[in-house]
Amino acid sequence: MATKSNVSQPNLANWCRGEGLDQAHAILVIGVSEEEEISTVEETLEQVKTLGKVRVRGKMFDANNQTLTMLCECREEVDPTKVPPEVISFKEGSKWKIVVAEQETNSDLFTEKLDRFLRDEGKTLEDVKRLCDPSTSWNSNPESIIRAVGDVLQSKPHESNLYRRFRIFSGVHPTPPGEDNLDSWLEQVKFMTDEYECSDKEKRRRIIESLKGPALEIIQAVRMSNPMANHMDYLQALESTFGTSESGEELYLTFRAMHQRQGECLSNFLLRLERSLNKVVQKGGLQVDEVNKARLEQLIKGATESDFMLLQLGLRDKRSDPPTFLSLLKEIREEEEREAARQKLKKPAQRQHVH
Repeated sequence: MATKSNVSQPNLANWCRGEGLDQAHAILVIGVSEEEEISTVEETLEQVKTLGKVRVRGKMFDANNQTLTMLCECREEVDPTKVPPEVISFKEGSKWKIVVAEQETNSDLFTEKLDRFLRDEGKTLEDVKRLCDPSTSWNSNPESIIRAVGDVLQSKPHESNLYRRFRIFSGVHPTPPGEDNLDSWLEQVKFMTDEYECSDKEKRRRIIESLKGPALEIIQAVRMSNPMANHMDYLQALESTFGTSESGEELYLTFRAMHQRQGECLSNFLLRLERSLNKVVQKGGLQVDEVNKARLEQLIKGATESDFMLLQLGLRDKRSDPPTFLSLLKEIREEEEREAARQKLKKPAQRQHVH
């Protein structure tokens, strides 16, 4: 290995940049006499076969040692493991130190691979560093790092217990018994993959194990065409294949035609509206900032069996400042509970008979 001298590595990098040299093809030669001819320096360095042809590109005087430091360009790419720490001038017999650019060390490669592995497992290098012995510097004790990685992975909840298995989806129509249709399946999977922290690898595995038939074949095709596809790519492929082909405008017209079913409570009607409205927004049929207004207007228009409750809640007066979905659902359910309590009080008490 080339020895490190009082000329630091950044000097080599900066000098190369100033001269327009590739650092991988450059070395510094330190301790050359002022009387030494440049041709002698080049011929001496060319005895190191791994450097190939060498040309001196610059000189700098070292006042402390009264010698020259030379920047040399090599035809071959410099391999630090094959360059001697010093060479001897074949004319004067003086020793010159050689400084080369530092290659990426095994420690750097290990850190990079460790970081990639931890990201795949939903962890970071900081999690490992916190468990390393604070008395030792990072990367100075491989055994300590390996133990810390083990502790981090053991402290992580096992991903198999993070959430229950997804329901089955095959893409077959009509939906077979025991399976979900696309909308219900996607709603469950998106919620659960967003809610829990785990690696993308685990999310993909969960999705695949819940698929069969045509749906599984689609994902197999995605994996073949794009091995780096993530779990969102899987969901988008399934939605594009088995989802509705209606445009956002068509879905919006369907939403505006929805009405309360006979015997359906107002909160259930609101939930149906919300599912339809989400599809409209996803397809670009409505802007997000217009959602609250459209929801309230269609609720008022389509609630054909809950006129009295609309009046009780004063929803028609809220059109200028429509509430959010959750706020609206809360108001309606509370009013439904009060109405159920009133109806219960109106029932006549059963007459007791004494025998």
